Amino acid sequence: MKTILLLTDFSENAFRAAEYAAEMAGPLQIKRILLYHAYQTIIGGTDLPIGNSQSSQEIYVESMSQLALVQDRLKSLVKDIKVDLLAEDTSLPAYIGDLCKAEEVDLVVMGVSGRSGLEKLLLGSTTSMMIEESKVPVLIVPKDTIIGRGIKSVVFTTDLKDHTVIPVHQLYEILDAFPVPVRVLNVEKVSKDLYSEEARDTIASLHNIFEKCSATFDYINEDNTVEGILSYSNQHHASMIIVVPRKTGFLASLFRGSISKKLAYDSNIPLLSLPPAPTK
Repeated sequence: MKTILLLTDFSENAFRAAEYAAEMAGPLQIKRILLYHAYQTIIGGTDLPIGNSQSSQEIYVESMSQLALVQDRLKSLVKDIKVDLLAEDTSLPAYIGDLCKAEEVDLVVMGVSGRSGLEKLLLGSTTSMMIEESKVPVLIVPKDTIIGRGIKSVVFTTDLKDHTVIPVHQLYEILDAFPVPVRVLNVEKVSKDLYSEEARDTIASLHNIFEKCSATFDYINEDNTVEGILSYSNQHHASMIIVVPRKTGFLASLFRGSISKKLAYDSNIPLLSLPPAPTK
């Protein structure tokens, strides 16, 4: 990995995400961090300005000034990494794919809090859109994430549906950078048949994928999938939860409001979403 795109609304919760990104930058061999702020002076679909008397140019200048202040704080944490600034009159998440392509971004990092302006960006259906639109991994950092402990363990959660969607190369980039204990977790309702032919095939493939990590595999029954994932991850002191959300099914449903709100209000565990591998 070379470039991290760090989204900010200039809140302290956003800077917590920046601190977390700084911790990851060394092991990931990051060369550049792009501090990014998206503002929009026109309401989407109309010619009406947002409720602000400032011109677009004035907002841009103010945004760049605030970005420079964040840059000063961040530079002390990433002394050997280039920190660039970019503010644009646009809106996310629709633009995230083009932005990542243009700036050659390898990882998007963003903070989340139910009590700041980032709520509009990161909660509910917008979180789902952000992850769906991004072709690179997206790391969501909750407001209560503990800084300074590093990554000590990882939980990878799966629904045993289709192992071919796992982007193995991107997964290995993370696991190679952080050679820590890995737990592969499947959470299903009690009525789910874990021994179907499809499930057995996926389990065998998962064992092959995670063989190099000497991973632990756990299969638990829980009616509330989100609660099951978070409870398990806290019980095992996970530093990060990794998912590969598909466009349909159980993992996709996690991002339609519930998981992002749980992370915002109840969890201190960062969530890394890997984009599904292209279907053949």
